[in-house]
Amino acid sequence: MPFLAIVQADLQNLFRSRITYGWLIVGVFLQVIRVLSAPAAIGTAIIVVQGLSDFIFIWSMLIIGITASAVSSETGELADSIMSKSVRRHDYIMAKFTSRIMYVMTIYSLISAVLVGASLRMMENDYDTNGLVAALLLVALALVMLTTLGVTLSMVTSNTVISIVSLLVLWYSMTIFLPLLDLEFMSPSSMINELPDIIQGVWNGEEWKIATSFGGISIITMALSVLYFSTKDL
Repeated sequence: MPFLAIVQADLQNLFRSRITYGWLIVGVFLQVIRVLSAPAAIGTAIIVVQGLSDFIFIWSMLIIGITASAVSSETGELADSIMSKSVRRHDYIMAKFTSRIMYVMTIYSLISAVLVGASLRMMENDYDTNGLVAALLLVALALVMLTTLGVTLSMVTSNTVISIVSLLVLWYSMTIFLPLLDLEFMSPSSMINELPDIIQGVWNGEEWKIATSFGGISIITMALSVLYFSTKDL
């Protein structure tokens, strides 16, 4: 099937790149150093939040670069494939969403596993199991949202540089402007501030608003993207 073929080819290209190896090596190294250099009394919750915040504030730049070039970098080949009817439009765009989400989630899972495993062994255990799982899932939802926004911008504009710069501005402006608009629960940075309480099992209802907003934005963005791409002039 074209969908599966595109997903497989895209994932193979991504995982074979030097960026992937560099990201994994540096990401794991930073988490190990973070845990080893921290006093055990700090506790699991703080160390895990510090590690997860890397994905929101640092690794998000890599994710933006990888996702915001997903479609725009293949404009010529894409037009030829679709015009020859070898690939249907919805197969192509959904394959791009799928492969980029799978790629980001794989890297996130590997680095987070090292972070959590080292923290549980070496830090004071001040965590609630359900809260720890919820915190990991919330950050994963934020990264899925960022990925869908990146692929969408890459589809809307054929200029990769414009896509990347636009998403960088959008992502980091969410941290500044959403709290000013009384939409703080939609800000990834505000989510990071909530994570220590969530990991320790203190629930205040904000976690549901955060999950709903991130998940809703991802689903709506993907749906609108498929509709737009179905009629886009290539």
